[in-house]
Amino acid sequence: MTEKEIHALIEKYISGKCLPEEKEFLERWYADELQKRISENNQGNLQAVKDELWERIIDERPEITKRRIAWRVWASVAAVLLVGFFVIYQSQQAPHTDEIAEEKIVNHTENVLPGGNKAILTMGDGKQFVLTDEEEGVIEEGDGFVIRKQDDGLVSFEIMGHPDRVTSINNTIETPKGGIYQVILPDGSKAWLNSASSISFPSNFSKEERKVSIKGEVYFEVQRDVSRPFRVEASQQQIEVLGTKFNINAYADEPYIRTSLLEGSVSVKGAQREHVLKPGFEMITNKNGKDRIAKADIEAIMAWKEGVFQFDRVELGVLMRQLARWYDVEVIYTGGYPKDEFVGKIKRNEDIQKVLDILTYGNIDVSLEGRKLMVGQKN
Repeated sequence: MTEKEIHALIEKYISGKCLPEEKEFLERWYADELQKRISENNQGNLQAVKDELWERIIDERPEITKRRIAWRVWASVAAVLLVGFFVIYQSQQAPHTDEIAEEKIVNHTENVLPGGNKAILTMGDGKQFVLTDEEEGVIEEGDGFVIRKQDDGLVSFEIMGHPDRVTSINNTIETPKGGIYQVILPDGSKAWLNSASSISFPSNFSKEERKVSIKGEVYFEVQRDVSRPFRVEASQQQIEVLGTKFNINAYADEPYIRTSLLEGSVSVKGAQREHVLKPGFEMITNKNGKDRIAKADIEAIMAWKEGVFQFDRVELGVLMRQLARWYDVEVIYTGGYPKDEFVGKIKRNEDIQKVLDILTYGNIDVSLEGRKLMVGQKN
């Protein structure tokens, strides 16, 4: 693309009018430009190269545009470019650069690692199993059912024999901060639990319904059964489906409960209304008891399941809550912090220091002290 076309695309991005393919192109272009300039200068000062490139981008623009693309705006607008670059940049670094980065991580974040497959199963009779520590094979046998850990790590609840003769025991699977897990329910439906989440369900569903309750964030792929609706109880929302794919975000520390539909249809009863969602839409119920239907950003909503942090114009508090749950750290705000919105994506298996390094290119002062994440605004 020409310089003029690049300028036009950046302006579209700033105004929020970029198409998905244009956003992806802009990320790649910016990453390539940064990598080329770092190579040309034979040094790794990302901040200096980024500043020089950004100045080149706005140098020929009118004064009104220069004011719009000021540093404060850069902190929120260009994060997607920085993060898109950052993931690419890390994979292209020379070995000695990686060694320096690794040394820095060891010195500052020795005990703070990304999350992984961690969960605890608590049965109605009081038995508990740390699923991460269990070997492959049968974990527990009950009257007509088996709990099995499969070779890929997930846990399945299987009905053995005639369903009418299965003893129904309530089960709860809970992931800690820094945990994620997948379970196959007794009817064959699948549930993915995000960090600090839980799901409770019986070892055998009734003839009339398949009922579960959740906390935190859970993604479902429900087996179709027209004779037995699948019902989910969450704080301030109740969801009923026959067979579909949907995500529920019901964290207690978020300002809303959000049910987002990927496929099929779901009936969602919120605080004030009941609505049948269409694919690509969601019901959001805020803690004040108000419901609204909105177009869902499915890619961003499902990023956690794909192993990615994805931020599409989110406030700092939202971003920090996600980091706190995944890395099991406590966020402490030291005075004021910027109200900018952030966009971008990065893999969840990255060390926390690499994520924090990205934030320091914005208007944020962030440091890690043990398991406490200190966050403030740059002076």
